[in-house]
Amino acid sequence: MEKGVRMLTRKAVSADLPRIEALLMALNLPVAGVAEYLEGMRVAEQDASLLGVAGLETHGRVGLLRSVAALPSARRQGVAARLVGEVLDQARHLDLEEVYLLTTTAEGYFPRFGFAAVPRSVAPPALLASREFQDACPQSAALMHLPLQENAMTQTIPGLSDHTSTLTLLGTLRAGPHLPLEFHLHGEVLVGPGYHVTEVKAVTIESMDCGGRADAWRETVIQLKDGSAREAGEGFMTTRKFLGIYDKVARSVPVRGEAEVRFEYGNNAMPAMQYHVTHVEPQEERVIVHLRTPGVQCKAADACGQPTTAQPVEAASGCAPASGCCGPATTELISLG
Repeated sequence: MEKGVRMLTRKAVSADLPRIEALLMALNLPVAGVAEYLEGMRVAEQDASLLGVAGLETHGRVGLLRSVAALPSARRQGVAARLVGEVLDQARHLDLEEVYLLTTTAEGYFPRFGFAAVPRSVAPPALLASREFQDACPQSAALMHLPLQENAMTQTIPGLSDHTSTLTLLGTLRAGPHLPLEFHLHGEVLVGPGYHVTEVKAVTIESMDCGGRADAWRETVIQLKDGSAREAGEGFMTTRKFLGIYDKVARSVPVRGEAEVRFEYGNNAMPAMQYHVTHVEPQEERVIVHLRTPGVQCKAADACGQPTTAQPVEAASGCAPASGCCGPATTELISLG
């Protein structure tokens, strides 16, 4: 894509069908069932030219990700990743329980979205009757699976509304040109030039708040570390190198696209801390990831309340609404005996 020209994505319409089928056939991908499930297709465009496509077939509570394709000239620009992310968002919006896909050439690409290879024998009967299984994909195609409602686990911290997903971060970085990548806190550079990406962690957290409510969610934590003085003189890491490191890790680590992404950083002068991403700002000569410091949140506050007056010990022992189980206790309620 040319610098400064934005890629647009949208839902496919009937007028897109000939272009979609032409792109798939040019890349030796099956077109069977595309017209039937056109409503679940999404396209990427630049100046009204088709860059890529991805689709979703729905079979009851199960989805089939299909027809993921991008023009050769548009590859490594984040076209496919953005479309796949939007299709998976669509699957979650439809409250699907799981998504499958068949692939003969890209088994190493899809783990970054949380897909894992599974035996074809585990495919649900509804999928086995689909045209992709029946006559579009060969028996040698690998089957991959992504659970969407596994143990009711969410992809973000419950109650956290201001967050940036892993997929949003990656999609923004892939959609632009390869530029220096900087990390700012409150408008100032936090991580100096020459930094390293030392670790990418797919973190699963299980918790219980003071209201007795259990939750589980996922986070993506990317650790940054200062480099040497010589490396600092070479400037900031580029988005291309950053994505290369991430993609290599994502082939082995089940990073979830919808999980909140955080960056962990510290040095000799400041302790390590995990920062939230507020937004990503592509500029003409660089890309800035804007960070904010984390805060402490009482996740049971909506159930318990935090009254300003002290509650009796008997009331505080439970966690009924307005009991103040999350709030501070007065000295009269504190006992060491």
